[in-house]
Amino acid sequence: MQLLLYIRPEHPISLPINYNHIIQSILYRNLSCSPDISEFMHDTGYAFRDRQYKMFQFSHLQGRYRISEKKIIFDETVTLEIRSPENRMIRLLAQTIKEQGIWFGQTHCKDIDVELRDYTVEESDVLIRMMTPITVYSTDEKNGSTYYYMPDEDMFYEKIRDNFFRKYYAYYGVTPSSEITLQPLRIIEKDKFVTRYKNSYITGWYGTYRISGKRKYLDFLYQAGLGGKNSQGFGMFQLL
Repeated sequence: MQLLLYIRPEHPISLPINYNHIIQSILYRNLSCSPDISEFMHDTGYAFRDRQYKMFQFSHLQGRYRISEKKIIFDETVTLEIRSPENRMIRLLAQTIKEQGIWFGQTHCKDIDVELRDYTVEESDVLIRMMTPITVYSTDEKNGSTYYYMPDEDMFYEKIRDNFFRKYYAYYGVTPSSEITLQPLRIIEKDKFVTRYKNSYITGWYGTYRISGKRKYLDFLYQAGLGGKNSQGFGMFQLL
């Protein structure tokens, strides 16, 4: 399920350039009226072995903006999209945001149109463009260093397939009966995206791809996101 927010600020929304963690905290805050959902999403999530998946994703803020003193400032209407296979979470967010609005730091936005959608992928082979970058990585257990894979590495696609298997099993409790495949169609150097998330840097990639697999698997990824760190604002795609 998808939730689209059309936010009309009375005062400018001023955020750091790297604001993903702020959007994530806003979503958790608006879930706090239901402690069971909030605590589960924040602290537990859906587990597979030693991995935990929060099963939601969000877009960048879309709208006209200006940059001033290392801040991104939105003066006019901005749009935010949130997706999740967990419909109860999406409906709760829609209700609380409609009733309480959103706090961007000290800026309270109350004039928000809330739109619920239930779009599903109905094909087994689709062209996609990344709305937020895909991030694929490995962490060295000994020294804690993280390596981010690039789309010209085979491991980039192998890791995406593995991530899908783990994430699907964590949510549904069953192993997918077949694989999904992701093929790059158009990726250029400016599709590389590096951002600071709290105290670390994350590398991801935009671009255009072809994704194939069972329709229900592609629909799951449309709701939950491709690759890693979906709940931090990565892996959302649109169909072409």
